[in-house]
Amino acid sequence: MARGGPAARRAAGDGTVPAMGLARKLSIAVAIAATATGGVARAQAVGAAPAIPVEIDAGEGARQIQLFGPGGAIACGTHCSLALPQGRYRLLVMDTGGHLSNQWLPVQQSSRLIVTPANRGARIAGIVTMGVGISAAAVGGFLLWATLISRTGYCSAPCNDDWPRGQLYGGAITLAAGSAVTVTGLLIWRRNVHAVVREEAPPGAGLGLRFAPIAGLHLAGLGLTGRF
Repeated sequence: MARGGPAARRAAGDGTVPAMGLARKLSIAVAIAATATGGVARAQAVGAAPAIPVEIDAGEGARQIQLFGPGGAIACGTHCSLALPQGRYRLLVMDTGGHLSNQWLPVQQSSRLIVTPANRGARIAGIVTMGVGISAAAVGGFLLWATLISRTGYCSAPCNDDWPRGQLYGGAITLAAGSAVTVTGLLIWRRNVHAVVREEAPPGAGLGLRFAPIAGLHLAGLGLTGRF
C-alpha cells in the first residue's frame, strides 16, 4: 500500500511534469525558429529581382547621360551597358549647351535605347506661341465684353436695337484664333519639354531564319525562310 500511496504518486508526478513541460517548450522554440527562417528565405527570394541588360547611347545633341534608380545615380556619359533590376528609372540628359532635360524610363525587358535631349529652341518657340495666343484671346474677349456692356448698359436717346456686328464678329474671331494659337503653342511645348527615348532593336533581332519543309510535283526537301 505504501508503494501505491499518494506520496509515491506525487513523487512520480514531480519527475514527469517538468520533463513534459521542457519538451513542449523545446518544440515551440523549434517551430518559431523554422517559421522565422522560412520568412527570411521567402523575403530574400522575393527581393532578389533578376537583372536585365540595358544598353543606353547618347543621340544627336546629347553630351552626357545620368540614370537615377533605387540604387542611386549611375553616370553613363555617352554610352553605357548596364544590368538593371525591373523598375522605373529617371534619365537626366545634358545637351551640348549645358541645358538639362529628363524623362522616365521603365525597364521591363532587354533593350537598346537612344536618348536625345529636348529641343530647347522648339520649347521656347512653343512658349512664345502660347504667349501670342493668350494675348490675342484676351483682346478678343475684351472686345466682346466691351460690346456687350455698351449694349446692355445705360443707353442715351436716340437708342436702337442694332448691334455692332463688326465688333461682335471681330471679337469672336480674335478669341477663337487666339485660343487655337494657344493650344498649338502648348502642344509644341509639351512635345519638347522632355528628353526623347527611342528603342532600337539589337543587331540581328530583325533577322529570323528557319528551315521549313517544302513539297511539290517535282521537288521535296527543306526550304530556308525568314525575315530580313
